[in-house]
Amino acid sequence: MFKIIFLLTYKFVQIIMPKIGTMSYIRYKKFGSREYAYEVTSYWDADRKKPRQKVKYIGAVDQDRNLIEKYVLPKEEKLILDFGDTYLLHEFMKKIKITETIEEVFGNNAAKVLSLVCYRLTHPSAMGYAKFWHEGNISRFLFKGVNLTSQGISEFLSIMGSESLQRDFFTRYISTLPRTGGGAIINITALPNKMRLPINALEHRDGETDNQIRFLSVIDSETSLPLFFRYLHGNIIDASSLKVTVGELDKMGIKHSFVLVDAGFFSEDNIKELYRNKIDFLTKLPSTRALFKELIKEETPALERFEYAVKYGKRALFVKERGITLFGKDIYAYVVLDPEKKGRETKKLILSAKEGDEDNVEYRLKKNGAMVLVSSSRIDTKDIVPFYHLRQTIETLFGFSGDDLKSIPLHAHKEETLRGYLLLIFITLTVFLKLKKEAGQKYTAEGAIFTMRNLKCKVYENEILVQALTKQQKEITEMLSIMMPKALGV
Repeated sequence: MFKIIFLLTYKFVQIIMPKIGTMSYIRYKKFGSREYAYEVTSYWDADRKKPRQKVKYIGAVDQDRNLIEKYVLPKEEKLILDFGDTYLLHEFMKKIKITETIEEVFGNNAAKVLSLVCYRLTHPSAMGYAKFWHEGNISRFLFKGVNLTSQGISEFLSIMGSESLQRDFFTRYISTLPRTGGGAIINITALPNKMRLPINALEHRDGETDNQIRFLSVIDSETSLPLFFRYLHGNIIDASSLKVTVGELDKMGIKHSFVLVDAGFFSEDNIKELYRNKIDFLTKLPSTRALFKELIKEETPALERFEYAVKYGKRALFVKERGITLFGKDIYAYVVLDPEKKGRETKKLILSAKEGDEDNVEYRLKKNGAMVLVSSSRIDTKDIVPFYHLRQTIETLFGFSGDDLKSIPLHAHKEETLRGYLLLIFITLTVFLKLKKEAGQKYTAEGAIFTMRNLKCKVYENEILVQALTKQQKEITEMLSIMMPKALGV
């Protein structure tokens, strides 16, 4: 039955609709305290080969939906506010149902969450400036009564950091996502910060000492959408924390987790613990290991052959798979050689080499441009490097740095506040990635937001009037199927 419905729908969209031409109907939408009528015309876009919609504003209607004939524009202008970017995000969050999830979890505090997400996406600067953004933005009418002072945000982030609220959020959020069947990828990275928290651990790097915690993030392996996060004590990089996370994900209905970890995780105890808990993993083999040296000496001399060549974006690499035994279990090693990197490192090595150091230089010549990845599961050689580099993608997506965490308006350095801030960033990232996906090829997510920022509105005594959209702004709203109002009630 489903196949029949799908085929009929497909034939209508692909064959019948282009012949019909355009179809129009009236849509009513309430903005603020008033209701407005719009003429929606569906038509076939021959260039994109899919149906599209054009929306034309008709006017305000009364409670019986009769058009108000003598509608007179108010004369006295009170304010001019930024409108387009925040309103677009406000409607987009409704469309992707993140608003619904936030309202279910946070109740009366939902407007605060939504306003902070809009702020982070439209003005990704220090949280202390949110109050000024709110005052000059349509946010003050969309999210009435929210306290975006520095102290107010700090207090609210502490509320967002409630463990029960966060468990409720992730349970509801994950239930709204489509099941891809691809499983989850778990990544652990260091998160430097300047906060005084007991979960911090000192890290010595490049002659400096920093506080750090461990940030564990989980993404869907097929959609790259974030699923979950946890943070750990700065010293915890063992398999026990992964076991807990896999258990949590399993309870939420997410199975087949795959762990990506850096070379700092590599130890006999950690790897054996992953074996015992049947957790698949991919990690980089530390160059100090005897196994690394053995594989480099045996495999790199004959690695630069066409049969081992793979394309990775605009790069050409050589990758060879080899079975190995690691801590009592047969798994897979992948020797990867980057010829461009090898050329740079080889030139530098030869120019700096000294006589009498031939043995060391010979090994380094074989090692230049090479790395070794080890995996508990077999992965195609063309996929192994992109898969490992998902770690960088995850870290880039979350975009954390010491400066980010210094921008949290913490009046009291509390763990709950950190947890709330991380959840806010998680929600913001989710909205951004979904916007990026729907924006298509012509506009980036950032480009769409910046383009819509130029759309202003004028505030009168009882009405808010929105400026006419530019061609680019119309394209963006049509592309995202979001209706921009001509007017809103105050």
